[in-house]
Amino acid sequence: MLARRLSLLTVVFCLLQACSNVPKISLSEATGIWAQYQLEAGRVNSWNLHGRAVIFVDDTIHNIGLRWRHNLNEFVIVLEAPFGQGVIRLESSRETSYPIKLSLSDGRVVYAEDAESALLDVVGFAIPVTGLVSWIRGLPQKSMSYRHDLDDDGRLKSLSQNNWHINYLDYFDRVDAAKGLPKRMYLKHDKLALKIVIEHWQKPLTNVTNNELFPSFN
Repeated sequence: MLARRLSLLTVVFCLLQACSNVPKISLSEATGIWAQYQLEAGRVNSWNLHGRAVIFVDDTIHNIGLRWRHNLNEFVIVLEAPFGQGVIRLESSRETSYPIKLSLSDGRVVYAEDAESALLDVVGFAIPVTGLVSWIRGLPQKSMSYRHDLDDDGRLKSLSQNNWHINYLDYFDRVDAAKGLPKRMYLKHDKLALKIVIEHWQKPLTNVTNNELFPSFN
């Protein structure tokens, strides 16, 4: 019996030693992979994203469904959330001099200079849509300073930019249709926090102005 226990302990010890000796990529290797990832993710300018999010504001929690179609500088974001206003549709607009249009299921429409201002006016807090255009792809915003840490796979582990801190909790496999893009992320700014879980990425089959997948409030 004692011999069997000693044998088992030896096997466990060897396994632990093997795990501890698994080589990690060097800093230079991680930096090179990160540079390549930025090139590849930077080419992703169109997407159809479905996911879920939890928004923490002070002592309140909001669970929302998230659908986001994006094509270059045009986008449609649908938030299915218990804000009291039902479904919220946020999109780029050419109808007026204001570039952003926010529509509510009760027929109310708000125009604004940016998505954050529209959301702040309607729900009282602002999801960082402008930053998320880059952050959702695991990239920093261009032409803005930032601090970051890389994971062992040469992708962002954390990012601090524009007074937001983002932790990347998980990525899709590089062989998936999502091509290694983020899967789960956590964003924090002052008393506002946002956890996003992306269920799938896919390239839109039609132009973003096609509204078939989204509710119309006209």
